[in-house]
Amino acid sequence: MTAVSHLDKYRQMFEREMSHSDPLQQSVLKGHLIIEAALDNILSTIFFHPEHVFKGRFSFMQKVQMARAYGLRKDTNTIWQLILSVNEVRNEVAHNLAGERRDVKLKQLRRLLEAEMTNEMRCGLAKGGMNLTGLADDAVVVYSCMLCTGFLGTFEDDVSALRNIIDGLDHILSPEKERVGPKTPDQARSKR
Repeated sequence: MTAVSHLDKYRQMFEREMSHSDPLQQSVLKGHLIIEAALDNILSTIFFHPEHVFKGRFSFMQKVQMARAYGLRKDTNTIWQLILSVNEVRNEVAHNLAGERRDVKLKQLRRLLEAEMTNEMRCGLAKGGMNLTGLADDAVVVYSCMLCTGFLGTFEDDVSALRNIIDGLDHILSPEKERVGPKTPDQARSKR
């Protein structure tokens, strides 16, 4: 093959891939970012000096495991599997344009979502004349990400309440010392 034919091959790939938007890709990448933002909020609340955590540039999987390790009674919740499944789908979509592995990961996500769906969610779908089986893959991703962030949001509330208790105890035990208040992920990143 000549250099020109290689260039032509890649030009054609660009034209094919960039000529349309992929709703699945968009849903997976954006949903994953939202889930990771929730994890970052949790980690920023858990740690008194989260800048050290963000310096570590931990992977999504490592952030999930750190947050999960802090879950007093939530560490065994099956939603963690759904969160990890979203990550697997994201990795497939981000690194492969299509393929059998992508389909396998999407089927796994759909199965886990079905196991996690509440009756309220099922009724909501039914009111719209839909069921999980008939949902497009991108909709399955969106519902999965919404369910994950709902769980992480309540987890963040729990962690914030615990942090407030710890901060109150710190004030009682060391009233003369400067408080170490919670930081947002952006504040922690700026201190790296």
